[in-house]
Amino acid sequence: MSRLEILRNSIWDIKSFDGVESGLWRILLADEAHNFTIMYPINDSKKEKRPILVDFDAFKHAISEHYIFKGSFKLPVYMLKDDSEISEQHIKIRDENYALIKELVDDQDLLIKLSTVRRVNSVGRHADKVGAGVRKIHRLLKQFYKYGQTRNALLPAYSACGGLGKTKIVKTTPLGSPKKARTLTVERTNNFIVTDVDKSKFRKILKKHYFKAHGKPLSDTYKEMLRTYYSDEIKMANALGSVPYVPSLRQLSYWKRKLFSDAESIRLTTTERDYLLNRRGVMGSASTKWSVPGDCFEIDATVADAHIVSEWSPNLILGRPTIYSIVDRASGAICGINVSLFYASWRAARQALANAFLPKVSYCKEFGIDIQDSDWPIHHIPLTLMCDNGEMIGLQPQKLVVPLTELQLSPPYRPDFKSFVENRFGLLNKELIHDLLGTTRGGKVVRGDKDPRKDAIYTLKDFTKLLINAVLELNRSKYDRLAESSPLLIKHNLTPNPINFWKINVLNHKHSLQIANESEVISRMYPPAKSTMTERGIEFNGLYYSCERVIKDNLAAIARTNGSWKLDARINENTTNYMYVRFNKNDDFVKCNLLPRSNMFESKPMYEVEVFQDWREQKDAETPITVESIDSSTMRKEKEKSAKATTPEKPAPFSQRVKNIRENRKNEINSTSNVIDDSRPTEPLSPESVAIDSAKKKTVFLPRRPKGK
Repeated sequence: MSRLEILRNSIWDIKSFDGVESGLWRILLADEAHNFTIMYPINDSKKEKRPILVDFDAFKHAISEHYIFKGSFKLPVYMLKDDSEISEQHIKIRDENYALIKELVDDQDLLIKLSTVRRVNSVGRHADKVGAGVRKIHRLLKQFYKYGQTRNALLPAYSACGGLGKTKIVKTTPLGSPKKARTLTVERTNNFIVTDVDKSKFRKILKKHYFKAHGKPLSDTYKEMLRTYYSDEIKMANALGSVPYVPSLRQLSYWKRKLFSDAESIRLTTTERDYLLNRRGVMGSASTKWSVPGDCFEIDATVADAHIVSEWSPNLILGRPTIYSIVDRASGAICGINVSLFYASWRAARQALANAFLPKVSYCKEFGIDIQDSDWPIHHIPLTLMCDNGEMIGLQPQKLVVPLTELQLSPPYRPDFKSFVENRFGLLNKELIHDLLGTTRGGKVVRGDKDPRKDAIYTLKDFTKLLINAVLELNRSKYDRLAESSPLLIKHNLTPNPINFWKINVLNHKHSLQIANESEVISRMYPPAKSTMTERGIEFNGLYYSCERVIKDNLAAIARTNGSWKLDARINENTTNYMYVRFNKNDDFVKCNLLPRSNMFESKPMYEVEVFQDWREQKDAETPITVESIDSSTMRKEKEKSAKATTPEKPAPFSQRVKNIRENRKNEINSTSNVIDDSRPTEPLSPESVAIDSAKKKTVFLPRRPKGK
């Protein structure tokens, strides 16, 4: 409607107009042909008003001069109902009232007379005709004109009866029904009249004891109020043997609701953090602001609700591993994970970031899972990374991650800033972890339950493999929220799951992703280490690696001849099968594979090597020397002592002692060993024995290799 259109029942706010009171006015009749307009004031004044007639052109001119503006008027709630929602009694009253004035409101000439003539006798005659009072007719006409000249304007306004929401003023007689005894043996006291002073006491005591984090119950607060403000009355009543005249618990409960709104009660009974985390209204979603893949990734860590064991022995319980997860806000897809025995730290976080930025096919293959790139096509760097105000706030994350993406730090103790990754932790617990042997079920311990560590059977590698399968399943699960996030899924008739959402948006170039450079990710994200070039290969942590560069340049021989030297390395802590080494500071990192001499550690997490080394050091500490070696040393000392005792005090000269060693050796053999006596008669030998004996005495010469070969 144009500003200059003056229509029937329209509302206008008059600021300045000759002969017209300022305020809101309703147009009852607009006759441009006869150049007049009839208006009715709709202010809240109880004084009876009459419609007035004004010049149409003058009214129009005042609008163009901005003396009159388009106004608005809110109709009562009882008028905004359909007939099916109105009670039959109210409809009956409405129709009866309308019947009393129907003849008048249909008469346009009467409306003109009411707005121009001081006394209109026809209204009185009509009142006598219908058998109603003149004041009632005028009241119904006022109600009809004020509320839009409709039949529902005459509905009874019972919703405004009783002073709803208004504070009652009590002087001598208490409100409500009096207290009544169940029998005649007891006489109940009068109700306590709550004054403004009592209300002030209620407010103070409630704020002090009830409306606070971990506050007292209302019953205890009531007792504190009696002790604080009404102790004299209670003491006097006790001395007189009467009932004290004090407020009741019900009155305190009633005024608690009156003095404090529901919203105020919620804020006062909890801390600011708990309110923002668990009680505030959640009318928006982070996905509405971050609407396409790559706008924002969330990263967080949690301790898994399951115990694991070592691959070396099921008797070596390693405790609960730490799970790092990275989730895309727009699609809800899990972009990367890492499971390790390190606590939440930058060392574990950087491994998860590397997993998110690099392709997943080789990563899954390390755990015996064969996938296609389309099964988990996420190997990109996001526009922003939402992370904790903890391990990611240090200098190392700022130096290594910020060149790749922007870091956003969430406030302390506000996991709702990373709601998507927190939700995925809950789903992983529900779908997988809480069903495994050795699970703690989120710390829910029932007295008498078996210690979950006794049931632990999964190794770190087994647990990671199960977790990867669960992640792949979650990325394929249907989420109705995604169907409402992008019309592309409907257009291409795709199931609303994170992977489909990711693929179709990337295919249509609706994303904020950038492809990661593999060499840059390896050098920045994988944990740095120092390895040693030795004659046996590249040594790290007791493991030996090699690559084509080592064989081509014969580096092992150089290390054997000239000595070993240090090399920069990058370690993938998920596996011992390979590591990355940089031979010169200007070269890229080269992948080096595990040598056969270290095959015992093949396909094991890097942490298992440290478990083995700890076990070996423990055994060294348990048995630094054997008990048998102690006994042997004692025996040698005793033999030495006895040998020295048999040695003459003045031995022969050394030259005489070393003279005729061969003859002395032969005499010693003859004196200490059995000697065959040739003079004894012998039995005749059989032909077979003679043949064997002659064969033994025959000398056979082996062929010699020609000289020079």
